[in-house]
Amino acid sequence: MASSVHSTGFGPGQPSRTSITVAALRAFGAREPDLAVRNPDWLAERLVGPAQLALIEDHPIAAALRQDYREARRNREVSGMANLLLIRTRFIDDHLKRAIENGISQVVILGAGFDTRAYRFADELKDKVVIEVDYESTQAIKKQRLKDASISIPPNLRFAQIDFQREKLPDVLRAAGYRPGERTFFIWEGVSMYLSESPVRETLRTIAGTSAPGSSLVMDFGETSMLDLLAKFPKLPQHKYTTAWGEPWTFGIPDMREAEFFRECGLELREVLSFFRRQAAKRYLTRADGTNLGPVRGGSPQSVWMLARLLWMFFTRRSMWYAIGELTVP
Repeated sequence: MASSVHSTGFGPGQPSRTSITVAALRAFGAREPDLAVRNPDWLAERLVGPAQLALIEDHPIAAALRQDYREARRNREVSGMANLLLIRTRFIDDHLKRAIENGISQVVILGAGFDTRAYRFADELKDKVVIEVDYESTQAIKKQRLKDASISIPPNLRFAQIDFQREKLPDVLRAAGYRPGERTFFIWEGVSMYLSESPVRETLRTIAGTSAPGSSLVMDFGETSMLDLLAKFPKLPQHKYTTAWGEPWTFGIPDMREAEFFRECGLELREVLSFFRRQAAKRYLTRADGTNLGPVRGGSPQSVWMLARLLWMFFTRRSMWYAIGELTVP
């Protein structure tokens, strides 16, 4: 993954199985009957067709989408990861709606992949410029899936194709009609952990340096402890597939130094939410009757010894592990 906004959707010429898995997990979560804990991405299932599911047949989510929803949720690997994607989707959606209410005029989705917000929020965004940035090959596949699913492309949506070997993000955005003097909402979801530190910082500095004050970015990120944990437990269910597919996590922000890291890149951290802490579960995993939907862990370790080592690591290291945050341009 050589670029700073490389999509975990489709890379040049071939689909990323991680991106398909994420869309499939959102689709699964959208089947939840309880609106209080339903994934709001009701379009995801229409974008993930048989050809895409065939590419992730070794992941349990492929079978889960062919089963009864309640029966499939008994698989902790499926339910845990679907719960995590519920938090991630809802957090970004909530901040997007808030940004619209606060008068932003542009939305930029970096490494858009199968993101459906331009379509799900078509009415709310009809007078905004929306730019999806990705590889030409990624966008070609997405456009075909949109066509197959009879999903109309909003007239205000612009596809910004980028060749990372020859083009810079600011140039691509300007060519797509991006206006640096206007407040913008950026989404950078499921990307930074697959890069190295240099392109992560480069992208953040680009956003900070080319955006009007008051613009904001929502992104998820891992911390160094999470990278250490994944290295020590390579067979954890939530990680073994991406690693086997050649898409491992490679970058983490220094533990508990999120604000400092982002400030060095020109951005202020306004809110941060760890996926593994009670606050996230209380906000997004509470059913209408007050009970909890379940954990975000994608299954249990293979042995009691592994579980003990895992818990020891969690309790002895101070870290956000894996989190999502809102950043602002001062």
